[in-house]
Amino acid sequence: MLLPFKPETHHADQVAALAAGEFTFLNRDVALKQNTSNQNDGQIIWFPDGVTQLWTYNLHYFDYAAGLAQAYTQGKNSDAYSVFRTLVNSWIDSCPPPLKIAWDPYPISLRVSNWIKAYTHFGLALEQDPEFATRLRNSLYAQTKFLSEHLEYHVMGNHFIENGRTLLIAGLFFQDEAAVGWREKGLQILWGELDKQFLADGANYERSPMYHQIMLALYAEAVDLLSDYQARTQEQVATPAQLGTGRERVGAMRKWLAAMLHPDQKIALYNDSAFGIAPQPGVQLAMGQPNSELANLDSLTEDGFDPWPESGYFAFRDKAQKNLLLADFGPLGPSDQPGHAHCDALSYELSVGGERMIVDSGVGNYYGELDWRLYYRSTRAHNTVVVDDAEQSEIWSRFRVAQRAEVVDVRWQTETHKDGEKLAYVVGSHSGYRRLPGQVEHRRWITWVDQRFWIVCDRLTGQGDHVAESLIHLHPDILTLQLPKVAEDSQSIEPGLCQRGESYLQVVPWGVSSIATYFGERAPIQGWYAPEFGKEIKNQVLGLEKRGPLPIWFGYLLWPHKESVSVNFSSENEQSCQIEVTSDNRRYKIYCNTSDVGIKTEKI
Repeated sequence: MLLPFKPETHHADQVAALAAGEFTFLNRDVALKQNTSNQNDGQIIWFPDGVTQLWTYNLHYFDYAAGLAQAYTQGKNSDAYSVFRTLVNSWIDSCPPPLKIAWDPYPISLRVSNWIKAYTHFGLALEQDPEFATRLRNSLYAQTKFLSEHLEYHVMGNHFIENGRTLLIAGLFFQDEAAVGWREKGLQILWGELDKQFLADGANYERSPMYHQIMLALYAEAVDLLSDYQARTQEQVATPAQLGTGRERVGAMRKWLAAMLHPDQKIALYNDSAFGIAPQPGVQLAMGQPNSELANLDSLTEDGFDPWPESGYFAFRDKAQKNLLLADFGPLGPSDQPGHAHCDALSYELSVGGERMIVDSGVGNYYGELDWRLYYRSTRAHNTVVVDDAEQSEIWSRFRVAQRAEVVDVRWQTETHKDGEKLAYVVGSHSGYRRLPGQVEHRRWITWVDQRFWIVCDRLTGQGDHVAESLIHLHPDILTLQLPKVAEDSQSIEPGLCQRGESYLQVVPWGVSSIATYFGERAPIQGWYAPEFGKEIKNQVLGLEKRGPLPIWFGYLLWPHKESVSVNFSSENEQSCQIEVTSDNRRYKIYCNTSDVGIKTEKI
């Protein structure tokens, strides 16, 4: 039985590069063939200098075995098996247990799974190469035994699930008493963590779209593998109830993933997410679906306002116009595993006309310079409000969080008024700034008016004078036709106008004292976009600043049109404010109060 690799993750054109000892991970190419007069083709430098720990981990994962196996099974390259054999022998020779990194439980988990899958694809060649086949099996057995004795209870999260998946695969691959114990333990971990690590709406509890993709692929593979194995052997490993639960939860995971996709069919970049790590979302959504359902994948998402309150995401989606605002009003992450959490409370991403316009800054790299890791997790890297240059949550080190912001009093509503105007909104607060002098609280309203435009309204309450800055991160490919700016008389604000492709976006601030712009700054770091690991691009960031005594009201209009628009704002107290938006022959009056939103419209 051929065990599946992750779809569309690897390519068969890697054979020549791998034969030469050239590896590419995280957008970095490194040649690792040892240069000696007595060189053996298999001698690879498995612990290279000058690369990050994450890059070295990727080297030891052996994900590239997929490309070699694909080249072999499709008959595209007869050298693929030889290259795989050489690399495996080199690793075994160079990495005795319990060598750090090589024998860390997480790399073992990925490598064992990849080697077993490759074994099934290289089956014919291995039959003709019994000496290597025995060596490969012996190493797989030893690594799995070591893993079973070093499960990542101290880490949990997706690492623990990867441990369980590998025990299950190895337990089905081998057939002795130990293997039965491995598969039982793997099944126990996988199905036990379904209840612990997945929310009612299908989301993985780390709330990272990228890690959710990885977990979706893992569980879909586990369910299919168990079903195929039991049908082929007539041996029951998982009960019908377990398989039914697994299929049901995989279906919920698919729906949640679909909700996290922009019109470009790529994931939102919240909480340590990056492109190019997990399989293409469209392929994942189609996996295991009957052909008759492939054309209906769009039905996995709702048009209009689409709330996912368990995970804390709220989508304002216009499929016809290819517009999407995806807001994050959820928790920081699981209390026991905040390693992938970012300071992104009350943040959002925005696509207009199918183009990403306002973006999350991404992830950068886990093990590069610490300042950069801290930046991408910081409040300043997200489309939210920074108060007194403090963090929402006290992030430190690479995967640690001390005091944590709690998102509270989240409410949402969608309604249609008697005149036909549609209104949808989400409103919530977070506690992260209550530790500041004056016990500051940030509350934000994001309102979608008549499916034409969005209003982002921020209120700060508490005591004393403070400095607030609302940050807006623009996609690097945006052409800024006009920057927003406060007029010299401080009585009016000129709108900003951006263009990407055929799409336009106006940013019209209100209630602000000044407007700053950042682009590729390094001291301090600001204005960088990292959609992939190891790929950092300068981008423009707007900083809308408001200074003064609390309460403070300020915000901006997101107008996805080129036509002119004006905004007026007024507030008499900390309980409510009014934003008046005028364009064409219509005037909208939007009221934000302590808990909700109201609207009046009139023709002019």
